[in-house]
Amino acid sequence: MNDPVEFLHRFESSKDKELAGFLSAQFAYGQVGGFRQFLEKLFSVMGNSPSQFVMKGDFYPFKGLYYRFQKFDDIVHLFIILKRILERFGSVGEMLRKFYTDDTRSMIWQIRDEFLGNDNRLTFFFPKPSNLNPMKRWNLYLRWMVRKDEIDVGLWDFIPKDRLIIPLDTHIFKIGKCFGWAKQKSPSWKAACEITEALRTFSPDDPLQYDFFLCQGVGINGKCSGVRTSDCIGKCVLLQDE
Repeated sequence: MNDPVEFLHRFESSKDKELAGFLSAQFAYGQVGGFRQFLEKLFSVMGNSPSQFVMKGDFYPFKGLYYRFQKFDDIVHLFIILKRILERFGSVGEMLRKFYTDDTRSMIWQIRDEFLGNDNRLTFFFPKPSNLNPMKRWNLYLRWMVRKDEIDVGLWDFIPKDRLIIPLDTHIFKIGKCFGWAKQKSPSWKAACEITEALRTFSPDDPLQYDFFLCQGVGINGKCSGVRTSDCIGKCVLLQDE
């Protein structure tokens, strides 16, 4: 499973689940084994309560910890920002509630402006305005927090499910191209919106209910190539009735 939502379920309080979800989503890139191993180490250092760990403000235990592009200094700076968020709002969820105005992308941009301003660090976690960035990891986090089922934890009610945008990774993009849901030539925010709109025709109130199944069942396990061939008819579960 490359969707590391399981890390959220290790904690009891909503505040800890929110922090665990944010960190799990933001580091969910690269090889599955790599980011899972990193997250295991990260949460091991943080102990039973990520929120209490953050509020203590002692991030030296992360010394030597890194994951791909993010080195020790980047991780510490990220946690300094998280501490400021908790000090000001009490939780990540309350911060997002404050900034949400019916547009999840603008919400993320406003948060960057509020906490980082002209600081060019941490753009990987708090992206600058761009029409090219599909914001896959943020959209994954929002899906976990807003939807409620056997996978997603559904802690937040201030963002409607139908306002979520699909977490666009390479698997979802290939599926979108194969079925004509995405017209864009490369992954982007517009491509993510196109695929979300296509899924909305099947479920207007909850288009992202298909995300996990599509990514895992069709993309990863089904090995969708993004190109329709005669072999697809016998392989793809979405084409079984065609």
